[in-house]
Amino acid sequence: MFVDAVAHDLRAPLRSIQSFSRLLEDRAAAQLDGQSRDHLRRIQHAAERMDGLLRGLAELSQATNAEFRSGPVDLGLLCEWVLAELQDTTPDRGVEATTSGLEDLRVEGDERLLRLALARILDNAWRFTPAGEPVRLEIRGSRDDGRVRLSIRDQGVGFDMRYAHKIFEPFQRLHGPEDGAGHGLGLAVAQRVVARHGGRVRAESTDAGGTTIELELPTAGGGSGIP
Repeated sequence: MFVDAVAHDLRAPLRSIQSFSRLLEDRAAAQLDGQSRDHLRRIQHAAERMDGLLRGLAELSQATNAEFRSGPVDLGLLCEWVLAELQDTTPDRGVEATTSGLEDLRVEGDERLLRLALARILDNAWRFTPAGEPVRLEIRGSRDDGRVRLSIRDQGVGFDMRYAHKIFEPFQRLHGPEDGAGHGLGLAVAQRVVARHGGRVRAESTDAGGTTIELELPTAGGGSGIP
């Protein structure tokens, strides 16, 4: 795939930029004036953003084009697993999570892709919760008429519902970097994964802040994903 090839070819020069900027910082930082150190930090920050963008493009390609490996998936358990992983990777960040109805949320799908979708949704809650505040989550599951629903609500900065139609489009950022915005691919990845499973995903926010992402998927045996 073209995107995979481009992302792969860009990683080698990016690694060189990151490696040599670290070497310069280690060996010469004390000899640099304030402006030069600021320039070096800007180079490193830009390289980190490019690295995140390349990872996002690779995930978008995976969500769209990866072989679909169907099997039974416990969506509630998978969500708890992804949540625990995020907590482990950010041990200095407080997390207040309440869960309900996550038992027996069984769907037929690709566990790798569903895990990717949940990781991107939950990562957004981390990103858009202001620094210094705990990540507050309400995660609720339910089953109804052959469908499984999973609702993930955070207490972050939220978004303007006038632009809700853009939130699942690649590179559409509704916030600036100071509010936690990344490469603008996370929810696009999640939407493509859910669509391949024959499901739907929607986002809702309120004036009070916070965002709710709701996934709806066929139960196991209630429908098949789209390879």
